[in-house]
This record gives sequence, structure tokens and C-alpha cells, in this order.
Amino acid sequence: MKLEALFTVKQNKLFLAKDDSAVNPDDFEKIPVKWSQVELDDEVYNEELLAKLRDNLKALEAQNKFAILIPEIDKAFETSDQKEAFINAMNHTARRVKDCISVAGFELPAKLLEAKIQGDFIETLAKKHAQYVYFAEKSDADTFNLTENLSSYNVVIQ
Repeated sequence: MKLEALFTVKQNKLFLAKDDSAVNPDDFEKIPVKWSQVELDDEVYNEELLAKLRDNLKALEAQNKFAILIPEIDKAFETSDQKEAFINAMNHTARRVKDCISVAGFELPAKLLEAKIQGDFIETLAKKHAQYVYFAEKSDADTFNLTENLSSYNVVIQ
């Protein structure tokens, strides 16, 4: 089930797709998603946690509210295998909440930006979840010299 995009990004700002009206992402619920709680062991995912997350997102949907999922990199994130495991865990998370209209998208964690693999993260999730937009802190985009790079993706810089 593919959802239509409810939001668009223009010049790193967020807009409603239906009428191009500006949207303030600060009004969205911020929901942390700890990698260590999603992936309990190599490619072993916490389906109970993800089911609860889906229930919470469906409750927001019933209230016509939106959320940004905030991945937290709280495990070793140094090797290419570890980075791939993180991306896969968040992609698995996206699959489990794929029917939740309330999910506007994912924040890009500073460690992901520092590793300069935001493209891999976005492209992996976009294969099945093209409706998502991504969010990055302006200070992180500036610190890692990524503002121009992020504009080639649907990234809101706040």
C-alpha cells in the first residue's frame, strides 16, 4: 500500500501538497525511535515495539495530527555494516508503519549526516515510502557542509 505524499518541500521548507500552503513542522509530534529498541539483535526486530508505535501513529491520525519519527543512533555506528544495519532497522520501522498517514517523515540524525550517508538512508526508505519528507537541523546541515546537498532531496532544514 503506497500512500500519496501529503507534503512537499520547496527550498528546504514544508508545504501541503494539496494547496501549497506553508506548514510549520514544529507543530508535529516528535517521536523518538531508538535503534537499540528496534533492532534487538542482528536483523531481529522488536515487532511488539513497532506495533505499539503503529498504534500511537494511528491515534494521531484519528486526531488529524502528524508526526516526525526521530531515529536515535544509540549503538556503534562506525563500520559500513553498522551503518547499513541502522538504515535497514529504520527501513523496517517504516514498513511496519507504512499505512500510517500521520507519519510526515523522518529526521536525519546528526551522526547520519556526519557520515554523509543521508542519501543512502533517504533512497532506501523512498523505494517503498516515497511520500516521506526528511528533516534536518540547520546547525547540523551547516556543521557538515550539507545544505546544498540536502536540497537535492525532500529535506526540510529547520
